Amino acid sequence: MSALVLDPGQATLWWIALAVGAVVVGVVIALLTLLSRLLTGVGSSVAALEEVAGRIDGAAPGDDLPAAAASLRELGTEIKLQDELLGQWTQRSR
Repeated sequence: MSALVLDPGQATLWWIALAVGAVVVGVVIALLTLLSRLLTGVGSSVAALEEVAGRIDGAAPGDDLPAAAASLRELGTEIKLQDELLGQWTQRSR
């Protein structure tokens, strides 16, 4: 059985490829961590949005306020849906 021997130029290229791969893995980990932190903030933002919609409903009657409250609730529902879908996607990609 013969041993695989690389000349110095080939060995250097392999080390460079390994270093680039390690940097790419580090960047992917950093980006996934950032995404995870952003998704955590989405939940608190939706809660604040629903609170504002509740305040608008309790405000003095006006033509646009009930419609604005309904729009805020619809927006909150859509954000929750998108958050769940993105969470499922990130769970599958791990």
